[in-house]
Amino acid sequence: MKNSSKTFLLIHGAWEGAWSWKETTTHLQKNGHSVKAIDLPGHGDDKTPTSEINMALYANRVKAELEKTEGKVVLVGHSFGGFVITQVAEEMPEKIEKLVYVASAIPYEGKTAIEVFEEDQESEFLENLIFSEDKSTATMSKETIMNVIFTGATEAQIDVLLPKLVVQATAPFFEQVITTQENFGRVPKAYIETTLDRVISLKAQRHGQKMLGIDEVITLKYGHVPLETAPEKLANALNAIAVSNHQVPA
Repeated sequence: MKNSSKTFLLIHGAWEGAWSWKETTTHLQKNGHSVKAIDLPGHGDDKTPTSEINMALYANRVKAELEKTEGKVVLVGHSFGGFVITQVAEEMPEKIEKLVYVASAIPYEGKTAIEVFEEDQESEFLENLIFSEDKSTATMSKETIMNVIFTGATEAQIDVLLPKLVVQATAPFFEQVITTQENFGRVPKAYIETTLDRVISLKAQRHGQKMLGIDEVITLKYGHVPLETAPEKLANALNAIAVSNHQVPA
């Protein structure tokens, strides 16, 4: 397994933090990989005010981590983290061995995350968000968190993670991620899709894969957050993708 050891950098989605990758990290490390999960600004232990948060701030946090990491990494993004890792891959393609999207929204044709979700007619996400009066932040009810976001999680799991969820700044949801073939286009990509997802429908996930030309795909029969509901199976999928010799189609 030594020759197959990879360096993973794990990027969480909206509302969450590095903590959401804890169990997945443990399973990946058992396979001999070096793994790090980080808090994006305003998430987890990072106290950046929501008013300061935008896509550039998110991307710069990831890029700073890449700069101090030796060699190339397998960069993984969950949910909205897919937008973040796409921006990073455009700006630092030379540091990325492979991009892996997990149950992820994917930017294509200059669409913002809000536009991608609006087009997903099977998604139950936007209709269940609770926006602040000025629309600058969003939260969710416990019912939404349990039934729509963390589908398949136990009530005990929900009670543990609820206090860890932050108020989400919405500015990044309305920002474009523009990519080029010269940079983002040359980075190998894979996708781990979730069939029971109520946030990003399977149809929308597969449309995103098609738009980016992703043909290395692993399917998990779980909801939107396998990080919490199936961490070992997610780690196995990530391991399989990281050590595969899958080639980008010419």
